[in-house]
Parts: sequence; C-alpha cells; structure tokens
Amino acid sequence: MRNVVKRIIIKILFLVVTIFLISDYSFAQLVPEGWFQQSSNTGSTINSVYFLNSQTGWCAGDNGIILVTTNGGINWENQISSVSNNLNKLIFSSPETGYVIGTSGLILKSSNSGSDWFQQNSGTNNDLTSSAFVDNSIGYVCGLNNTLLKTIDGGNNWNSISFEDSISYFSLYFINSTTGWLSSVKSYKLSHDSAFILKTTNGGIDWFTQNSRWNDAVPNLSLEFIDSLNGWCTWQVQLISGTDILKTTDGGNNWISYGGFNGDHYYLNFINSQKGWCSGANNSIYRTENGGVNWILSTSFHISFFYKSIFFTDSLTGWTVGSDGRILKTTTGGILTDFTNTSSEIPIDFSLSQNYPNPFNPKTVINYELRVTSFAKLIVYDVLGNEVAELVNEKQNAGYNSVEFDGSGFASGIYFYRLEIDGNIIDSKRMILLK
Repeated sequence: MRNVVKRIIIKILFLVVTIFLISDYSFAQLVPEGWFQQSSNTGSTINSVYFLNSQTGWCAGDNGIILVTTNGGINWENQISSVSNNLNKLIFSSPETGYVIGTSGLILKSSNSGSDWFQQNSGTNNDLTSSAFVDNSIGYVCGLNNTLLKTIDGGNNWNSISFEDSISYFSLYFINSTTGWLSSVKSYKLSHDSAFILKTTNGGIDWFTQNSRWNDAVPNLSLEFIDSLNGWCTWQVQLISGTDILKTTDGGNNWISYGGFNGDHYYLNFINSQKGWCSGANNSIYRTENGGVNWILSTSFHISFFYKSIFFTDSLTGWTVGSDGRILKTTTGGILTDFTNTSSEIPIDFSLSQNYPNPFNPKTVINYELRVTSFAKLIVYDVLGNEVAELVNEKQNAGYNSVEFDGSGFASGIYFYRLEIDGNIIDSKRMILLK
C-alpha cells in the first residue's frame, strides 16, 4: 500500500513540475500586447536600435553584435564589427554614415551604411554610454569617469571636454550643434550618489545644472527632446526600486515629475509633443498620448525580459530591443488593435465572464448574459488582432449563454474574445491556450 501511495505522490509531483516547466516555457514566448517578435538570430543582449525609415534600420549589442534590416525587420542580417566589445549606442547621421560606441572607449564608424565598420581613436579606455550627432561632422559622446568628447570632423579627431571630477555621464541629447542636455551622476562620501541634468547652449564649452536629485538616485537612463522646449528624462530611484518620469516644456528650466514605473532601466522615444513610448524592465512597454502625463502599459505575463532601446519611425511603426537578443515590432503604435477599444462602462443589460478553465488545453467555456433579446457576436482574436474564430453570430433571447471554444487547431499563446451586442462592443477578455 505504501508503495502505491508513494508512486501516486511521485506522479503528482512530476505532473506539477512538468506543468510548471511547460508554463514557464510558454510564458517566455509571450510579448506585450500590440507587439510581435522578430528573429534576431542572436542570444546576446541588444542595447540599441535605430531606423532611418520604416524599412531600413540597425541594432547593436553585446559581443560586438551589429544587425541590419532593409525590409522592416522581416530579416535581420549580421554586419561585421570585428570587435567583441559590448556596443551601447548606435546612431546614423545620414543613410550612409553611422557611429557605434561601446565599452573600453570603443567608437566605430561606417561610411557605407554599415557594410564596413572601422575604429576611431577616442583617446580613452572608459566605457562609453551615449552619443548624439547633429550632422555627419559634429557629434558628442559621453561615458563613465568624467568622459565627455566632441568631434567637428566626423570623428577623425575626438577632443575631450573638460569638466569637474568624479562624474559619470549616462545619456545626452542635442537638438542642434550648440544646444544639448546631459545626464550625470556624481559620487559623494558615504557612497551617496546624486543625479543631475545639465544643459549647454554653446556646444559643450559651458554646462549648467538644471535639475538634481540627491542621495536616492542613480543614473538618468534616458533623455529625449523633440525641440528646444519639450523634453523628457527617466531616472532610477533607489529607495523605491522604481523609475521616475520627468518632463519639461521650457527647455529644462523646470522639470515636473509625473510619477513612474516599478523596476528600473526605462528608455524613451517621442515622435511629437504628445505621443511617446517607454520600454524597460519586467517585459514592460508603456505609451502616452498626452505628453507623458499618463502612461498606458502594454501588459504581458512574463517579467524576466527587459528592453534597452525603443525607436519609432511614425505613430504606428516601432521597434524595441533587449535581453536574449529580443527584437519586438509594432505596426499599431503598441495598441492591440481596435477590438481592445472596449467601453469602460459595460451596460448593465449584458455581461461577459472570464473563460474557464484559464489557462486551458484544448477546450474552454465562455459564459455571457443577455438581459434583453439582442443580436450577439462572440469572436476570438489572436495576439496580433487577427480574427481566428467566430463562436456566436445570431439573435438570442434574454438569459445565460454558454459556448465552448476548442483550441485544438491553434498554437499555444494569448487569445482574446470579444462580445458585441447589436453592433456595439461590450467587453473583451484575455485567455491563454497552454499545450
């Protein structure tokens, strides 16, 4: 009898572990709503993404990885960097001229759209963190240990801009050859770090502090300006293990905090004064439609991934890149598509319940209630917004209704079901097929 019980216990434990492993594997494939994954053919962390237009773009990352696409990311091809450094930032100042910076003072330049990359002499061995080019000739690079460089001849010569000691720089942004902003951290006694936002109006000769945060902050992770007045900054707050979003509408003279997100490492990209995106830790991508006052999260179940760069070519088309060679793309601005535009006020005459079981394999049941006779439609969509099944499309009497969805012919992943009553969207919910 004991052996029978023991075998049963072992089988139960094996089943639990198997379900856990399968669930973890399936969740690892999930991406934030409104985004889909592209194949990078690398497992190295990708730190930077930059696009000239909706078709042509580049990525750079750890272990000297540089990738290029000419078809919107359908295919990503390796470009030979001939280095093994971690590459932190990639930018193109024209369709032919590009620059990449990385660890140990590395600066690479290409004059033929990345077909060939050659090293430039930065004059430092410090890690480089950010760069900004206003044209093919004038550019700025910053890094750790008081590293701030400028070129006026396309990188043939890089000159150090002198500044006070004990400062590391993490992000910079220039809107023209003279006006730019720089984020920095200075270490004081007792291991207290203080973060600063600095500005120059004379090409980096002089810098003045516009904002600072003492004792509880580490690097400003991202700076973004769309003109001389409107800009944003993220910085990590140690005390709450979170990230604050700051905004200015007067060129940085005043910065207003609009709250922030859990976790750290958030990176910004805005296409105008109202619309922008922020990607970072916990598999999270946020978007704003009102200049950063409010942020909407594209939710996902798996939190182990992080995204280190995000770039949009227009209001709909964008990419974000990060850990494990991940490249995600959206063609809807990060919105799941129109079937997610559900009214926040669900009429009391109708209700849609969460499917059960959830997750399911391969069948699940969806219940809904009609309190008056109505024409009902219940439709299932995949994560890209494509209709995959029509479960109900008819006039029904008032009462409780139940319908079964059979996922036998579908791949594992997230699906959505939407209830429409008399042509009006009532509600939509998410379900997980886990095979």
